[in-house]
Amino acid sequence: MRKALLATITLAIAALACSSTSTPTSITPASTALLTSTLTVPPSARSFKMGVAGLVPRNFPNSADADWLNLYETLHETGELLGVYTNWADSPEAAGEIPNVVDVAFGLAPRYGFTLLVGLGLYRESPSGGLEPTIAWDDPSDVEKFKQVAVAIAHQYQPEYLALGGEVNRYYEHDPAGFERFITVYAEVYDAVKAASPKTLVFTVFQLEMTKGGAYLTGGSEARQTQWELLDRFSARLDLAAFTTYPFLDYGSPADIPEDYYAEIAAHTSLPVAFTEIGWPSAPLATDPTSAYGGSPEEQAAFVQRFFQLTADIDLALALWSFPHDLGSASPNIAMDAISLRHNDGTPKPALAVWQEMANKE
Repeated sequence: MRKALLATITLAIAALACSSTSTPTSITPASTALLTSTLTVPPSARSFKMGVAGLVPRNFPNSADADWLNLYETLHETGELLGVYTNWADSPEAAGEIPNVVDVAFGLAPRYGFTLLVGLGLYRESPSGGLEPTIAWDDPSDVEKFKQVAVAIAHQYQPEYLALGGEVNRYYEHDPAGFERFITVYAEVYDAVKAASPKTLVFTVFQLEMTKGGAYLTGGSEARQTQWELLDRFSARLDLAAFTTYPFLDYGSPADIPEDYYAEIAAHTSLPVAFTEIGWPSAPLATDPTSAYGGSPEEQAAFVQRFFQLTADIDLALALWSFPHDLGSASPNIAMDAISLRHNDGTPKPALAVWQEMANKE
């Protein structure tokens, strides 16, 4: 059944999370309504920050001005943090310039009371299969433009968080030689960003299930080796141990997730832990009723509760759920159709209330 499901579902989670396809590359509102409302987020006694990843308003991808306004006005309901992930360059012609979506988000942040986590994507899905980098690692000019973007963001906005690359172990599996060049460039850019904004937490993001040697539903074999050693390759230039986590890639039920699932991270790093994407589907992944890989509103809500139980004793810095709303017709595959805390039309799912219970915890 696992192989049959694997043939049916083509997961592209990293493409959604780490490239410009994850959020609109241009979100300048047609009206000025977004700039005329101010919301105050009450201080939280939580020891970690919470929020959502992705600029996905209701009725996406056919969202109206009112939908965009609603997105920003409701961000405080899921926490104080917003993950904005986009390719490092809007186009080859704009390489070296801050992506438009980053400028717009920073412009809105003070009025709507959220903190930004900016993630710069470095590869995309290739039409012929696999991945292709959006930066030529052997081209000094391209590398310099990437550095210019990261330093410009750091200098202009002094962000609290800046991720250079997302789910980079996917790229490691696809092109080990390219990954080695990325590590070298990462070190240079890290140092340059720190010089421009010493307080910015700089890191890259790994896919946790792959790091554990799992993520079966991504197409990996059951013999995939663990990849914890990749964290050590970045030497002392990681300010957070950051991961995306989608346990449904390996487990059919939240109850099946082992008790040490997230605690295991501490055995491989002493860094604070960040989850830049978290997700569990609220709808079935397969139409076969005998499939172990289901998904339901109740299951999704149970996973939210399970996630907080399993992370209660780790040094958790932040947790971002994947997408404020379901992606609608923009969803690349069935696995991402129902991953969010609200339906595409804005209707809340049961998981939202569980997430909010922690977000409002004093």
